[in-house]
Amino acid sequence: MKFAEAKKLLASKATAAEFYREVGMKPLILRKEIDAFIADRLLEAVWREGLWLIRDDVASTEELDDAIRYGFGLRWAQMGLFETYRVAGGEAGMRHFISQFGPTLSLPWTKLMDVPELNEELIEKIVAQSDAQSGMHSIRELERIRDDNLVAIMQGLKLHDWGAGALLKEYEERLYEKAHSGIVASDPDLSETLRFA
Repeated sequence: MKFAEAKKLLASKATAAEFYREVGMKPLILRKEIDAFIADRLLEAVWREGLWLIRDDVASTEELDDAIRYGFGLRWAQMGLFETYRVAGGEAGMRHFISQFGPTLSLPWTKLMDVPELNEELIEKIVAQSDAQSGMHSIRELERIRDDNLVAIMQGLKLHDWGAGALLKEYEERLYEKAHSGIVASDPDLSETLRFA
C-alpha cells in the first residue's frame, strides 16, 4: 500500500471512530484486517460449541441461554473475558489463572474446531427448542425486552462508572454540555450516507 493510501485509510478510520464515539458507542480499530468482526469471531466460537451441546442432547437452547444470562454473561457485561479471568486468578492475577486453567485447553472436552453438520434433524431440534423457549413473544416484543434490559444494565453500570456504563455516562455528559453550551448546531442529515475522507 502506498503511503498516501495508507494515510487516507488511517484518516477514514479515525473519522469513523469519532462518529461512533459521538453517538455514544465504543469503536474498536483493528490492528490488522481479518474476516468478520472481533465480537462476531467470539460469538461464533460460543455458538459453535452451543450447537454441539444441543446436537449431543447435553442441553437445550434455553439451558444454554440460562448458562450465559445467569452466569458468565453477567460478568462479561461489565468486565469482559480477560478481566473476568484476571479476577478468577485471585491475588496472583492472570498468570495464576493461566497456569491453573491453561492446561485444560488441551483436553478433548471441547469441539470448538469442528462444526456440527446443520442437517434437518439438528435444525428442527434447535427451531423447536427456540419456539418452546420464547415463541410466546413476537420478535418485536423480544426486541423491546432486549433493549429495555440493555438500558437497565448500562444504567446500573453507570452508577459505578464501569464498562458500558462509563461509556454511557461520558456520552450523556457530552450531550448535556452540548445542550447547555448556548451554541445551536444543526443536526446532521442522517438520510445521507456517512462519507469518509
